[in-house]
Amino acid sequence: MTELSASGLGKRFGGRIVFRDISLRVEGGSSVAITGRNGSGKSTLVRVLAGVLRPTRGTVSLSVDGHVIPAEQRPFRTGLVAPYLNLYTRFSPAENLRFIARARSLPDREGRIAATLERVGLSDRGGDLVATFSSGMIQRVRLAAALIADPDVLILDEPTSNLDEAGHEIVRRAIDDARQAGRVVVVATNDAREAAACDAQCSVDARG
Repeated sequence: MTELSASGLGKRFGGRIVFRDISLRVEGGSSVAITGRNGSGKSTLVRVLAGVLRPTRGTVSLSVDGHVIPAEQRPFRTGLVAPYLNLYTRFSPAENLRFIARARSLPDREGRIAATLERVGLSDRGGDLVATFSSGMIQRVRLAAALIADPDVLILDEPTSNLDEAGHEIVRRAIDDARQAGRVVVVATNDAREAAACDAQCSVDARG
């Protein structure tokens, strides 16, 4: 059983309050949408939940099978997809995934790479340079980078940005697969349809 919870979260940069007093709880097999207008703090919140940014106030906890995961390990148990995440553009998708697999000491690296590229529809482009890709294809590589480790928590920040309908379907299928596997899914979105497809919603609009 996996559970991600947050209590009384607040974040400020200097004198600017980004959000405050946010609490949520998401069990494995379910999803929550983080909603709010542009600039409301959605991306900041998901980075706090992923463990790559510390909150100014409050706590975040991830537990798996009754064991609390140490805060410093939470990023390694989380797959984060976001338009602002950089890839090695002079590497191919396969080389990007190979780097991640080695860094995380994943077993069956080549098998995982092949299977993950197939999941995101890039099997035939796995050896091409990312620098030659369209923005939509780059977003697919970001999704692959998040999925390769089969994370306990899948966090998607504007996941369908720059994607065509086939790309939208790949994201929907990744979310469904994660839920069926008992993972926690968090989706930060301005798309009402994406938000409505989640089991719960958390708005940051009124939290600044």
